[in-house]
Amino acid sequence: MRNSGATVRIGARAIIAALAVFLLAGARTARAQSAAGSVSSASGQVQIERGGATLAATPGTPVNRGDKIVSGADGNAVIVLTDESELTLRPSTTIALDQYTTGGATATRVALDSGTLRSVVNGSPDAPNNYQVHTPNAIVTARGTDFYTAYTESSPQLGKLPGISHYTEVAVIDGTVNLAQAAAPDSGVDVEAGTSGTVAGDRPPWHHRRKYPTPRPTGVRHHHPTPEPTPTRHHHPTPEPTPPRHHHPNPRPTGARHPEPTPEPTQ
Repeated sequence: MRNSGATVRIGARAIIAALAVFLLAGARTARAQSAAGSVSSASGQVQIERGGATLAATPGTPVNRGDKIVSGADGNAVIVLTDESELTLRPSTTIALDQYTTGGATATRVALDSGTLRSVVNGSPDAPNNYQVHTPNAIVTARGTDFYTAYTESSPQLGKLPGISHYTEVAVIDGTVNLAQAAAPDSGVDVEAGTSGTVAGDRPPWHHRRKYPTPRPTGVRHHHPTPEPTPTRHHHPTPEPTPPRHHHPNPRPTGARHPEPTPEPTQ
């Protein structure tokens, strides 16, 4: 009986050890499957919220599916996903990587809760739409393109409309995106490169066909519909007077000759 008890104990320990190895391998696999990319660069205050913990976002920090990334008033960050797409957070921006895929019919989905996000999406023209930005009132759908999305309290294009306190703005650098109201995702408008669009509150999207300037790289959350004014130059209606030149009847020995109105008399 004594040997039998020892055998039972040894067998139980082996089972527990094998179970621990299996669970550890499963946890590692789950972490590997949820990894979506990493922080390429960061400045100022940028944090990653993950499972109740808050991490400092520094270059090389992994970014997983489900992470929330928050930049402070002085924060900027660039996140490179494993498919080589880039997400650039401007100051005072909050995003969440709700869904990440590298192929198939399911699109990568980023939630933009506040601020301004630039998305440089890696994809081919023949592939289906593979990327979406969701704000509280709009859905932006794209593939293989470069564009800004901003969730703001007023619109650079429309101003602050009566009774509307939140706006989604898109400005397209390259390619085309579809901008739709969140409640009507199949009734969007296409916004081409060099133009912008707005969803104001729960209203249908507007497509602004006039061009826009590229947003400033740091410190500015909203893009402006018109370029910065250039310094005013003062216009003079008449040229400044020039000093009178004395006319010499005889040509100078050297230098330029002044034309005479009539030939000199001959002796």
